[in-house]
Parts: sequence; structure tokens; C-alpha cells
Amino acid sequence: MGLITMEQFDASAAEPANECPQRMKGQQFLAELVRRSGVKAVFFVPTFLYPTLVELANDPVKRVLCHTEKAAGYMADGYAQASGKPTLVIVQGGPGATNLYAGLVDAWQSHTPLLAVTPLMPGARYHGNSYQEAYVDFRPVTKYDAEVRSVERMAEFFGKAYREMTTGAPRPVHLYLDGALEAAESEFDFRYLDPRYFSYPAFRPQADEALVEQAVRELRHAERPLMVCGRGTLVSGAWEEVTALAELLEIPVATTLNGKGSIDERHPLALGVTGTYRRPCTDAVIAEADLVLYVGGHQGGATTNQRRMPEPGVRAIHIDINPAQPGANYPNVLPLVGDARSVLRQMLETARTGGRGAHGAWVAKAQGGLQAWREGEAARMHGNAMPIRPEQLAAELASACPQDTLYVADTGYTGTWAGVYMDLPAGKNFLHCEGSLGWAFPAAMGAKAAAPERPVVAFTGDGGFFYHLAELETAVRNNINLVTVVLNNQAMALQTHFLRSLWAGSRELDKLSEFGVTNFAGLAREMGAWGVRVADPRELGKAIRDALDAGRPALIEVLVDQAAVAPVAVMAGQGSRSGAPAIPTAEQAPRG
Repeated sequence: MGLITMEQFDASAAEPANECPQRMKGQQFLAELVRRSGVKAVFFVPTFLYPTLVELANDPVKRVLCHTEKAAGYMADGYAQASGKPTLVIVQGGPGATNLYAGLVDAWQSHTPLLAVTPLMPGARYHGNSYQEAYVDFRPVTKYDAEVRSVERMAEFFGKAYREMTTGAPRPVHLYLDGALEAAESEFDFRYLDPRYFSYPAFRPQADEALVEQAVRELRHAERPLMVCGRGTLVSGAWEEVTALAELLEIPVATTLNGKGSIDERHPLALGVTGTYRRPCTDAVIAEADLVLYVGGHQGGATTNQRRMPEPGVRAIHIDINPAQPGANYPNVLPLVGDARSVLRQMLETARTGGRGAHGAWVAKAQGGLQAWREGEAARMHGNAMPIRPEQLAAELASACPQDTLYVADTGYTGTWAGVYMDLPAGKNFLHCEGSLGWAFPAAMGAKAAAPERPVVAFTGDGGFFYHLAELETAVRNNINLVTVVLNNQAMALQTHFLRSLWAGSRELDKLSEFGVTNFAGLAREMGAWGVRVADPRELGKAIRDALDAGRPALIEVLVDQAAVAPVAVMAGQGSRSGAPAIPTAEQAPRG
């Protein structure tokens, strides 16, 4: 497919058709809803809405039967992020719904829209000690939550759900649906299903012009301005505008881990990722900046390393579609409320009247720190050490994969290895979870279902892959031909490093964070996938190319150095990056 172009990203839905209501069954309405939404896959765990799924038998829509409700939610999450279109996840009520709840938390935190549908307990069975009668309150993890009890109002409620999840700050929604409505007949008014809400962002509001002009003035007059781009930059498709504004005003650009791709990371103004999971060289730039322009991202804990970078009080300009977000975590903020791309275009139009910026010395200093960091990492990235260094694996992966590859990374160390050591082009090429370990593999399956023509690579550790290993069978059965790279160090390595440094003499310490020997490549082959185990770094390139050419789901198991310490902020200055375990303080140890 190649990189997503702005023309593709901008393809807007047609105006709603002025059509007459149509009489049909509820299951026919739901199937037509899926067709009109334009999605290529829906994800489910039986046995709810089977009549609707049967209605879709002759449609080019994958009906992906998953092994767990949580994984189904992650697949829908990855699908929406990769495609810009929310899809459906359908699961049974009771215990199944409780499992789905956990699968929506990451989508809630990452502002990803998807539609979850679970059954409503019929009135005749309500509070009757019915089988699987358990109730889940989805409101804490959804933007909209409602019960659909009437077939006459089904179109209205599903229309509300799509409108809620794709406007403003997008997020998941949930509908309780009475399953008996599938067989019921009614006149369905499809005008409730406005096609503008089948993709996001549905609208692109602009910021106040006076505030835009003030923001441009402040950026010009600042001595050490910095731009920090978050996930909203990619959702908005604003990477071209980010690059143009940075070039015009001569401003260095960092990204959050979820904003990776907001600028080509080989661009002379790009600094790479900042925050908790970061390139350490960005710390000095953040600390010295006198003005920070945040684009489509929160000033949350991971972005600011628990409000340490920058210090509270440093002047900030914050672009966000949610009016409540700018200034929520930091004082002294100029709010630019609107869609990231729309607001950046406003800023570009204003900035072009004043000529180019004059921050050359500041840019040179920031780039000098980045170059020094690259030189210091060269041996780890290219030294062919055994066991394999994760830094080299990440670099080799970015080098061997096509330019249009979409990488989906887990949290913790693996997210840091991928985010820091893969230099990627601008565009939607990197997805990262908000903290749900194990998210990457099923989310990558969803992303591949959304973009089957793109290479999709899941990047996870053995700890993360264990969560949803069973879904490898789902990938094989549905021909979802992604590549999964599993970093096998037989441990939750971050926890291992903390335990060894703080309680080194404790008895059987390995039982708290380390695993037994597992041959993931062999398991993959047994499940019908392509699999290879790599222990020699010189074999990485071939393994990656072979996996991409396998024509079926592929797994690359890489035996990596358990002692390798990723450059997460809590490890800064603690221990050796050459292989020795980190030595954090008790206050720095992760909790939960």
C-alpha cells in the first residue's frame, strides 16, 4: 500500500443520503450497518449476535472468532488505530463482558473509538438467578453507554454511538442490546447513520484566530522553543504540517512514544521520543526549553516524566481537540482548542507572513546532543553481541522491513527498544499501547486486518506474548498474516532488574519475575504459523525478510540479553547500559 497519503487520509464520507426508511429485521439492520461503516473485519467471542454474523456470510468482511474477549477488544483497538475507522467487538454478557471491560481500558486511555456490543438481560430473566447473570458498568471506560430495548429505536441508538465515539476527543462506546431485537421487524431510518461518523476525526474545528496569532508570536520570540507531538498528531494526519511549521520557525521536534511518526526521525529537526520511554538526549533539550508547543498529546505522566520535564511553570502552548485538556496538568498554558492539523494549518498561514524563524544555534545544540547519543549507542546497535542486544534487533528490524511497515509495540522495555532505536518515516507507522502488557500482538492482528496490504510487525517480549499466545491460532485460521517478533529473555526483564538490585540476596528471587524455557518458534510451527528462532545477530536480517515473505502468520523468536537495560527514565543513571542490571532506588521501583 505504501505510506498513507494525505489524500487517502482526507477521504471524507459523503453527505447522508436522503433515503426512505426500510423495513427489515434487526439482524439485517446490523449487517447493513457493518457494510455502510466500511470496515473489513469485526471481532467477536460467541455466542451473541450470531444471526447478524450469518447475515454477513457473503460480504467481504472478516468475522474474526477470538479466543478471549480481552484480545477481541485489543484487535478492535488496533483496527481503529490503523484504519481511522472504528469497528465492532461483540461478546457474551456476564463473565464475558467483564473480560471485555479490561480490553477497553487501553482504548479509553489512548482515545481510540470502537463499538462494543454485549447482550441485555431480558426482563423475564432479570434478577432471577439466571445463568451468567452478572452486570458490568462500562461507563468508566466508554464515552457513551446505553441500553437498546426497542427495535424501533435501534437505528437511533447506533447512530448516537457512532456520533459520540468519532467526534471531539474519540473514545470507545458500548451498547447493551436485547438479543431478541435481531428477529424483530421494524422500519429502520438509515438517516440516523450519518456516514460522517464512520471515520475519525469526524470534524476538524479550528482554534481562535487571536490565540493562533499570539502562539506564533511567542514561538518566534522564544529563545529555545521545542515542539512535542503526541498521538493526536497522527490521528489528525498532521505530520506534513508539523514538518512545515518546524522548518518555517526553525524549531526542534520531539515526539511522545505514541506520537512517533509525527515527523521523519531522520529529519534534521527531529530529536526522537521524549518522556518516560525516551531517548535520554531529549531530557536536556526539554529541561532547557523556554517554550514547549504540545501538539495533540497530553501533558501526562509518561509525556513529562511525572511532571519533571519541563518543570511546572515553563511556558507552554497546547493544541488539543478537547477544550478541557490544555492546562489540565500544567499552569501557564496558552490553549489552542481544535483539530491538530487544522490548527497547525492556521499557524502556518500566520507564520508565513513573518518569514523564517531564527533558532539555528538552539537547533544545532539539540542536534549535537542527539549525535553524541547516537555515537554512544553505536556498539550496542551494530556490535553483533551475543546474546543479542535489543538495540541491534530494533535497528535491524527497521532496516530490513519495507518503508510502509506498520509496527505495533508493547509497553515497558519492548516499547522503549522499538520507539528509541527505530528511525521511522513520517506517517502512521507505529502504534503503542497505553500500558496494557500483552496488547501488541492482538492489536497488530487488528491492524493487519485493517490494512492487509501493508506489512505489520508486532514487537513484544515473552512476558507480553504469553498473555494472548492462543490468538496465534486465530491469525492462522483467518489468514491474518502479520509478523510477530518476540524478544525472549525468559523474564519480565524490567522487574528482574529491580528485584536483583534491591533484594539481591533474597531466596528464589527468580520465581518473582522469570520464566521457564519456552520455544515460541516451535509453538508457532505447531499452530500452523511460520516460525524461526534467532540466537545470532548476523541472522536477523534474513529471518526478518523470510518472515515477511512467508505468506502466512510468522513469528521470529529472538534470544536477547536478559541483562540489557532499556533507556526508560526511571533507569536513568542507574547501573550500566552495557549489560549490568540497573540499580534503582526504592522510590523509583515501579508499582502495580
